[in-house]
Amino acid sequence: MNHRERRTDRAMQLFEPDPNAVYTLEVAERLARVPRRLIAIYHKHGLVSSITDPAENGFLFDDEGIRTLRRIEYLRSVCGVNFFGVKLIVALMREAEQLRREARFLRTR
Repeated sequence: MNHRERRTDRAMQLFEPDPNAVYTLEVAERLARVPRRLIAIYHKHGLVSSITDPAENGFLFDDEGIRTLRRIEYLRSVCGVNFFGVKLIVALMREAEQLRREARFLRTR
């Protein structure tokens, strides 16, 4: 197994957190395999949201934040997508999810 295959395997591992769990920056760094400085950059640019204000309580992430960090890391390290490409992909994924929610809502009416 070469280096790229190992990175793909690590990035594709399933993440099944407790939906009520809250993760500190240190735990998020370990779970997502993303350095703290990159997490801070992603947060600054709106790619990932913390559940608290980092200026007041530090970075705290929920399960969706960890999934987003893992997705970003996969796009960046395995797929070779640059920062601006990642930003565009994340925005499109959020928009698609919003459209799915709206479509589900309209179907249930």
